[in-house]
Amino acid sequence: MLTIHKLRDDMTIDFAAQELRKYLRMMQPAENQITITAKDGDGFRLGLLQDFGLPNEALDPVMDDIVHIETTEKGGILAGSNPRSVLFSVYRLLKENGCRWLYPGIDGDYVPMKDIEGVQYHKMADHRFRGFCNEGSEIQYSMLECADYYAKLEMNVYMLEWFIPNGYYNRYYS
Repeated sequence: MLTIHKLRDDMTIDFAAQELRKYLRMMQPAENQITITAKDGDGFRLGLLQDFGLPNEALDPVMDDIVHIETTEKGGILAGSNPRSVLFSVYRLLKENGCRWLYPGIDGDYVPMKDIEGVQYHKMADHRFRGFCNEGSEIQYSMLECADYYAKLEMNVYMLEWFIPNGYYNRYYS
């Protein structure tokens, strides 16, 4: 049985824990007992760098993303400089274990069936802002799929062409 421990009460870290459980279940279907708890213990531990006594070399911890992973096949530390970076650390762990996100939507997910392997990784993002801007009409579910997809690629910006793209919405839905 695997356990995921959230060391902070934060909705982004909650989402990161749910994503880790979802993909671990797909990778290891026999490991059907994966629990998420708010208590510390053995297993995968999700939190900010300071929760683990790790140095935070970010100039601005809210804006700069640092991903830190120290795991074995049974658990370890998944940390970041901010809650968004914790989510990125989950996706990086999965990527290092063979997961790929080829394009937006569930059909673009490639999840190998294999046992999870340990990962040692520490990196500050090369650029503060990494993202994508849509151009033109786009249906709402497509925008939501893209926002989810770009987070998996460790991008932290998804922009719409207009501040309020109701012109495009009206054109698309009319």
